[in-house]
Amino acid sequence: MNRICQSPYGNLEAVINFAGHEGSLDRVLVHFYRDRRTGRWDMANIISLYPLSGGSIIQNCVKRRKGQEHGDFEVVVLEKDGLVMHYTRDNTIPVDNGVHAWQAPKAVNLGGHPQYGTIKACDAAPLLQSSIPIDESCHGTTLETVLLTKTGYAMHYRCAQQNDPKDATHKWKLGGRITHLATGPTCLFQSLRDHLNALVPCQGGVAEFTFAHGVWSQTHRFIATHGPACTFVPNPAQPLIHILIMRKLGQPYIAANTVTGNTIANGGYEHLGQVPLPLKSTLLGPYHTDYSGHPMAIVSQPLGTVGHSANAEAIVFHPCGTGWQDSWMILHWSHLTVSQDRVVSGVVMSEVNGVPM
Repeated sequence: MNRICQSPYGNLEAVINFAGHEGSLDRVLVHFYRDRRTGRWDMANIISLYPLSGGSIIQNCVKRRKGQEHGDFEVVVLEKDGLVMHYTRDNTIPVDNGVHAWQAPKAVNLGGHPQYGTIKACDAAPLLQSSIPIDESCHGTTLETVLLTKTGYAMHYRCAQQNDPKDATHKWKLGGRITHLATGPTCLFQSLRDHLNALVPCQGGVAEFTFAHGVWSQTHRFIATHGPACTFVPNPAQPLIHILIMRKLGQPYIAANTVTGNTIANGGYEHLGQVPLPLKSTLLGPYHTDYSGHPMAIVSQPLGTVGHSANAEAIVFHPCGTGWQDSWMILHWSHLTVSQDRVVSGVVMSEVNGVPM
């Protein structure tokens, strides 16, 4: 899942599920942002009052309303009854009037399917805007997500982005089943203009599937890894090279410790070693909850976009403290494009009681 994105405002935007908001013991999914001018992370608004997973966020590149300068924020998150809810924030509303309300138009997986029946999700879902249209009536982009069921199905859903600004509704449709052997949430990324890639945790390792011409097929398996995975482009001048970060099977690290380079140009993979310290060796204490998700989320830097970061930016969940509490810290890391170093760039939350998602 992609819990961080970069907006045309120049800010970093993130969504985090945690307990303790304003003293409440209940979990909520909250929108955070990093002001590009001050470098400070601030809490914005609550997105979901009933999240059962972490969320995924993107900023839509389609201007869905007349005179819209910036696309809407889109978020998906698992809620009750196995429904993955799709929230939207209308970014045509001026920033300074304080009424940026999040709206949930509908569930992604509402209703039954003739072949698969009622599909109930059980974990977090990714969100991606691809350049692969569903049909000719689309703007040329499609919202993509993958739902995980308790039976191991990884189900691909698609939502066409319409040309007509009057059609601002979201109509999700089941695109098909990727696999029936999934054990964790999927990571989505687009390698080529007409290819969609999915990294799906399965028994025996994370499997890569490719979606082309309307069909999913398995193309690779990473042995001795388990998911979920995350991916980013380390150098925007080389967009065909992706770094895939996965947790290694049997290791006690909470942060990912396996890095693989994916050279899309020749279809090959090159093992690049481990994530540098301290990211690879952040150990869980005896009172920390074992985190089954991916503790790292990364957004790649765009090429030559004025006001945007020149680096890949990440937020990472770190267990902290030596006492009996299940305490965590959420840090902002930067992957420097020129030197390829990783440095701490800020603190999103200095302390969270209970594992964040």
